[in-house]
Amino acid sequence: MPPYRNAVATPSLRARQKAATRELIVDAAVLVFTDRGYEDSRIDEIAARAGTSRATFYLHFRRKSDLLFELARRAEHYFESDYRELADLLRDPEVEEIRCWIARGFGCWVAAAALMRPVFEAADRDRHLANQLLPDVLPGARPLARALVDAAVCPDESTSEAMAMVFMAPLFVAFRRRAFGRPIDEDRLAVLVAQSWNALAVEHLRKPTSLSPVEEPRGP
Repeated sequence: MPPYRNAVATPSLRARQKAATRELIVDAAVLVFTDRGYEDSRIDEIAARAGTSRATFYLHFRRKSDLLFELARRAEHYFESDYRELADLLRDPEVEEIRCWIARGFGCWVAAAALMRPVFEAADRDRHLANQLLPDVLPGARPLARALVDAAVCPDESTSEAMAMVFMAPLFVAFRRRAFGRPIDEDRLAVLVAQSWNALAVEHLRKPTSLSPVEEPRGP
């Protein structure tokens, strides 16, 4: 078989340049949104910050709101935690180990907050955009739910999905506050969330007390 049959096609120079320009526009949008807020930002300013033109902007995006989907996509990377490790911790829960896992996740919040603040701002103003931009499932809930089943912490998907949503909800609320610049005591938050997760895991994993069999009444 000729060797070229197994060769992997590489993007053309034009395709690479197009992708690079698109990334420059998104990078510029993050800076402009941070400086001016989503609502007050203008396409001309984003294009100028990217070193390109308004016409070039429209070659890549139909409208300003299209940038929000790119920002949400980028933010997903920062929430790709090791949920299998967390599930293993919950099988034999210890507050301090869980707290350390949560605290490590806070390291992503600074970068992710800059990306998600304009997404939250737009979603708050436009219900249609909110339905498209913000998923029904909280960030991290799906992979955690799968890990809970794989680690035998939960017996089925329905239980694991409910538990994952309970676990992720306080972190999502805190992250949203952080995205809008409101202060968060991360150390205290990590402790309180770890304590609640630990208590829930212990209660869920507790085995029912075995009861002695009831003796049948003897006949006369």
